[in-house]
Amino acid sequence: MKTLSQLFPLPAPEFTFAGFAWPRRVAMLPRGSIADRIQRRTQPVAGPYYHAPKPASRCNGLAFYLASDFAPGLRWQWADDVCRSIGHTGWFTDEFGDSETIRGIVCRLPKSRGFLAGWSIGEGMASELDATVYDDEAGAARAADSMAERAAEHQREYEAEERARLESEEAAA
Repeated sequence: MKTLSQLFPLPAPEFTFAGFAWPRRVAMLPRGSIADRIQRRTQPVAGPYYHAPKPASRCNGLAFYLASDFAPGLRWQWADDVCRSIGHTGWFTDEFGDSETIRGIVCRLPKSRGFLAGWSIGEGMASELDATVYDDEAGAARAADSMAERAAEHQREYEAEERARLESEEAAA
């Protein structure tokens, strides 16, 4: 049996964010249950988004837009709401602390099967869940905060590299 990525390969990466290579468009599947989608066997269509939530190189879980039609049917909470000991509401994506933040999210699996940890830029924005299932909600929240910190760190590093590259191009001109 072929995987979804084998059936519907993504186009070549078009740009980067936080050091990740991102494809140009997201393949969108029609609404409905997986059984309905398999029964209809429709081809995915290119959506209105010009970037994909799933980096081509690093994501080993699920990438989606939080609180959108593409989001999985999971109940989610911000990690800092689940575990009060986290003590902050996200990690800044630049060193000045005046841009957007990346926050950890915790998703509850159906039928009390556990919790998934991930990060999100915000509602309607790119998000990622790791494939690891946690038994403890607080442990998942701490893991989610750690994932958010790493994603924000990647973005800060990428912006610093890009700024240095632009400065060197301006100096050469």
